[in-house]
Amino acid sequence: NTYLLMKETHYNVGVFVWFLMIIRLIIKHKYHDPAITPPPPAWQMMAAKIMHILLYISFLALPLLGIAIMAYGGKDWSLLGFNVASFVTPDGETKSLIKDTHETLANIGYFLIAAHAGAALFHHYVQKDNTLLRMIPDCNDKK
Repeated sequence: NTYLLMKETHYNVGVFVWFLMIIRLIIKHKYHDPAITPPPPAWQMMAAKIMHILLYISFLALPLLGIAIMAYGGKDWSLLGFNVASFVTPDGETKSLIKDTHETLANIGYFLIAAHAGAALFHHYVQKDNTLLRMIPDCNDKK
């Protein structure tokens, strides 16, 4: 059934995104971000910091909320072929609340992604700084 395959894929991708976000946070903590040249105004730096925090919170919380939906729904699910049994007492009301939160946060996440991409393009094409280019490792080594 295509629908069931899509659901299983959704669950697995969610868990994969969570692991990628953890790896991204470890890398971000270990290495310093290259400087933006020319430096943007302080308000843009603050807005970028807030945006990144919101992105990290959203994409760390979404998979956890998804797992909670499955658990409170009382359904077993498959993670990379391994069965994951419900680990809490099923509760439809709690599941519904978590599902609403998950869906709302996902919609906010879409907006954050679009705003983040738009800001990167604005920096590149309007402000003509290296914000977008500094994401490419080779560009960081060239002076």
